[in-house]
Amino acid sequence: MLLVQDRPDDRTMYAEYLRLRGFTPLEITTADDALKRAADADVIVTDIRLPGSFDGLELVRRLRSDPRTQSKIVIALTGWAMNPSREEALAAGCDIFLAKPCLPETLVREIRRALVGRRKRGGRARRTKRNL
Repeated sequence: MLLVQDRPDDRTMYAEYLRLRGFTPLEITTADDALKRAADADVIVTDIRLPGSFDGLELVRRLRSDPRTQSKIVIALTGWAMNPSREEALAAGCDIFLAKPCLPETLVREIRRALVGRRKRGGRARRTKRNL
């Protein structure tokens, strides 16, 4: 799992909780680094606004256009919760949109739901307009 968050406090909190729940998050701060590591991940949890040469939305677009990563579960976890951001994230290819503040347990629940859904369908998780 990739956890792509530029704010150290957010990244640390979510990573620690994910580890407690049995996940192995790789903590990443930029979309550039996430793109390099995405092929090895089952789930990518990314912020929308990230430092680097491109942002989280462009990261998602690139993931969806690459055959190696197009079926990965992508969750937007962002403080940019305005309606246009949610719609942009889903249009870019995010499977789930979660607005901060988001309880770590909510993130875990959505990851598990997406993984179970993908197994049942034998492919990519179904996109949802869920905004928790």
